[in-house]
Amino acid sequence: MKVIAEPRDDVQVDGDARVQVEGEVTTVDRVTSRLTIRVPVGRDLVGGTTSGRIEVSGAVGAASVVTESGRIALDEAASLDARTQSARIQVGRVDGACRVRNGSGRVEVGGCGGADVATESGRITLEHVVGSVTAHCVSGRIELGLDAAADVDAETVSGRISVQLPSGARVHRVDGLGLPAQPPQGYDCTVRAISVSGRVEVSSR
Repeated sequence: MKVIAEPRDDVQVDGDARVQVEGEVTTVDRVTSRLTIRVPVGRDLVGGTTSGRIEVSGAVGAASVVTESGRIALDEAASLDARTQSARIQVGRVDGACRVRNGSGRVEVGGCGGADVATESGRITLEHVVGSVTAHCVSGRIELGLDAAADVDAETVSGRISVQLPSGARVHRVDGLGLPAQPPQGYDCTVRAISVSGRVEVSSR
């Protein structure tokens, strides 16, 4: 399924599908394997497939995407909730919160407000984050790049963890369970980064 957000006022569906319109909500039930949906820029999106790929180009509003084993690729969204059993997830930019759950597959986000990402097996790469980050995986590398000082909770059983923070950020490191409600006085953020069998690096950009 391909969704294209572009300057327009209506929703256009190309492909064999059942379309139902109720006010501002357009529901599309796919019949064929190939389907292209053109929507207005900023329109909220809820989409799901069993084994097909979901590709979203252009800027949408709040996006909620679910697949069982289909790859997810999204250019830009106001917020994102993406879930898949086994697939690669590629995201350009999310203005607000970015929440991802992936059973097996790489997760890549080019920029977001804050992030809550979990995988069982697969690398997590989050760049240009300006909010707090939670990143957990069982087997895989975690790479985090923050453009603003914010709390980080990163944990993996097997894999390297790299956290990059803005130059000059006063970082409070903790190794216990969970993060404090706020950093201690004199610190800008708290970082908890734990790998059972991998190197942990916390550095400045």
